[in-house]
Amino acid sequence: MVNKPHIIGIGIAAVAAAAGFLFFKGTNLKETADNIRVSLASLPKIHKIDLTGLKVSVDLRVDNPGKERITIKIPSVRLSYRGALVASTAVNNKTYTIEPTSTGQISGIMIEASYFSLLTTTPGIVSDFMAQGANIIDNLGFDAIAEVNGLPIKIQKL
Repeated sequence: MVNKPHIIGIGIAAVAAAAGFLFFKGTNLKETADNIRVSLASLPKIHKIDLTGLKVSVDLRVDNPGKERITIKIPSVRLSYRGALVASTAVNNKTYTIEPTSTGQISGIMIEASYFSLLTTTPGIVSDFMAQGANIIDNLGFDAIAEVNGLPIKIQKL
């Protein structure tokens, strides 16, 4: 016959085991997210210039050195020029899967910047473009907000 103290002891042990599992799993997910490397796969490209503004195309490379498959969402990529925010992508909640010890690519991320935004946030960009042409890419900066296996991370300087 099982008495009340035994039931309480079994309950406490079950709760402790579940808490330990969740803590270990959470720690493992955090380590996985910390080991992911996201970088520019190639130089950003000016995709389109028209009457509304400038559209820049960015491709990202995601390195997963870990032993577990990851899912990654990159809902926002921001474009800055000499440190000033110029534009960011529309929210994209598409999920990408990267297999263990492999590299994946997220292609065709479009960042649209209106001329008004370009002129007000970075007044020097127009004169720099006239003087340097395509070399202004050296002054562009990119960062992103991502979710790796559901954990939010900020990726500085792509």
